[in-house]
Amino acid sequence: MEYRDGAGNISSAEKTLRVVELLAESNGRLSVADIAKALDVHISSADRYLLTLQKLGYAEKDFMTGRFRLTDKLLGLNSMLVANHPLTVRYLDIMHTLAYEFNTTAHIMAFYGMETITLHKDLQMQDMAVNGAFFARTRYHYCSAPGKLLLSTLSEEELCEYFRHTNLIRFTKATLTTEESIRANIALIRKRGYSVSDGEWMRGALTISFPLRVSGEIKGAMSIITETENTDRILAPETIEHIKELLIEP
Repeated sequence: MEYRDGAGNISSAEKTLRVVELLAESNGRLSVADIAKALDVHISSADRYLLTLQKLGYAEKDFMTGRFRLTDKLLGLNSMLVANHPLTVRYLDIMHTLAYEFNTTAHIMAFYGMETITLHKDLQMQDMAVNGAFFARTRYHYCSAPGKLLLSTLSEEELCEYFRHTNLIRFTKATLTTEESIRANIALIRKRGYSVSDGEWMRGALTISFPLRVSGEIKGAMSIITETENTDRILAPETIEHIKELLIEP
């Protein structure tokens, strides 16, 4: 009989999935003892969870070090998830169309909690410095177009929590570095229905992001990144309306 907690969760299934998360965070660096400590369980219990993952093909042991890593089987699951993701099904063709139409780079990002996760990208623009900067892990939400769009979906409580834990760094002269100015920008995003980052993260780079909806709820962003010399064309009212119309959820 599987133990269930007060919320109806099956303890062994919950801990096995937690092992997957731990291995993903520190792949190839964890021993059975490390995992037991992280889960606050006996080593024999942690070993059973790992044996289950090994049997199913999701984890493997390096017998030289005694440490564990995830296998590429999860990459296969990830590929299927991305291919069948609602944002892929609805918006992938539009992303390629926009990249080609404006001779620029376009991205589809999914929102998960406080993360913006890149699902697809079309790098028509050949400026590798700008394209690379867009995907930098150090890019903060408050100075990126998709990040600010994500912030605009948060409740007041969530937004307060974000500002409590975020160090506002000035990356360029255009970077918004006060809570008041960022909140004003978020209010503008909510009003007009899209976000813009004009050199706030990297000088010379303009990004515009539009919300992508699933069943009426914002689940991600379609972003176009280009050089600031194209600002007038990208931010022209007719361009904005054209993109909005393409992205209307059926």
